[in-house]
Amino acid sequence: MGTYLGYFGDRTVPEDKRKEFTRRVLTILAQGGMMDLEEVSMFGKKIYLMKPLQIQPGQESLTFCYNYFENDIWETAGYRPGSCRFYTNKVGWRQFDLVCSAVYVLHEFYADSFGMANRDDHVYDAQEIIGWLNYLFGERYTNRRATDLWQIYQLLPDYRKDDNLLPLLPDNASMDVLGTLIYLAVTRENHEEDWKQLIAVPPHGPEEITLPDCIRIAGNALKDLKASDEASETQKLEQLKIVLKAGDQKASTEIPQLCRFIGGIAYLLPMEISAKLVADTFSLDFPTLLEGLRPYARDVRELWNYKDRQPPRPIPPVDTASFLNCSDDDRAWWWTPDGDVHFSGEMNAWLSQCHAELETLASQEPLLHGTEPLKLLIKMLYDAQEQHRYVFAFREMFYDFVAHSELPMVQAAIRFLSQLSEREPDSSVSLRRYLAVLGNLPLREKVLGF
Repeated sequence: MGTYLGYFGDRTVPEDKRKEFTRRVLTILAQGGMMDLEEVSMFGKKIYLMKPLQIQPGQESLTFCYNYFENDIWETAGYRPGSCRFYTNKVGWRQFDLVCSAVYVLHEFYADSFGMANRDDHVYDAQEIIGWLNYLFGERYTNRRATDLWQIYQLLPDYRKDDNLLPLLPDNASMDVLGTLIYLAVTRENHEEDWKQLIAVPPHGPEEITLPDCIRIAGNALKDLKASDEASETQKLEQLKIVLKAGDQKASTEIPQLCRFIGGIAYLLPMEISAKLVADTFSLDFPTLLEGLRPYARDVRELWNYKDRQPPRPIPPVDTASFLNCSDDDRAWWWTPDGDVHFSGEMNAWLSQCHAELETLASQEPLLHGTEPLKLLIKMLYDAQEQHRYVFAFREMFYDFVAHSELPMVQAAIRFLSQLSEREPDSSVSLRRYLAVLGNLPLREKVLGF
């Protein structure tokens, strides 16, 4: 089974931000373990080498399908640097999914208009992803994306309008109260208990009237208007539209008093809530009614003191190993002298043991000459790929070994591949870590001495 990722909204990146955005996309893919594979055929055998993703001059699209940490291949995904367009097909549910999701979420911080990443057309809590972005780029990104449920709801396609967005809300004062009220009003059929609890607030006096009071009063007045026989339903609806559009302008005295009263209450409400109350009372299509009334909407945040809410706090950074659910021991290829990869005591002890065994092999085994070392290298890598699923050498290691195949330690390192494979026939963990160390030339020099 696979997962499909996408984005609700326009994710066009402005021209002046595109270079930075592309650099960050490449950083996410690189740190997340996305690799390119290069095919090599020699001596009748075919092997694959891993290499970092790179955009070549004039290249229209960067494609990839393999993730190192997941050690699996999924359907081809890619990035078009010219348009900053990222695309995926099936991505699984592990590291390939996580890394691609992070690119989609990055769009949220670069697009001019509000949008949200989705998974199988469901919006989701992206706090951990945002934390990883903050870690990678030293940013202070917040979870503002999830504070206004009504804004999110409007992005959803019709077949996802029944999704429950309430779990997305942050547990702090940064929640957009008005946006939540509008969302609950519009979706109250799916949130009956939450809506009843909101509306059940005891009535207040004239000097303490609340927005729920106004909703309750407007709803009851609309029921009374519908039940009255003063005019036809068509006339009532036309009169309601007039008073809703009028705002604080006095409606004509020809409009019945009850209708004018509803208009006065509606002036205190967001247009979305007024339209929903009218639509439900008179069995109208809410989106169509709202579309006609939207040009006359007014911002009531200041009226209800909802404007000065607390800004969201930055999401704490999430380091790469935690985000990818892996160990730093599995990130040997990403090790740098001053970087964030710190090996465990067990890993350091194992590397010391590997160093000792390589020196023993180098001193005891006879040197190979001519094409023999290269043939042995191809055979060892081919056998590893055949015995263990998706065990590849890094390109830099392969060509460095080819260039220095006469060195005793290089030949010892090639022979040691076979020993590791035989020691753990049902596991590729040690073999992959060893190949990662060999592919990281500065690390190899530090821990293996060549």
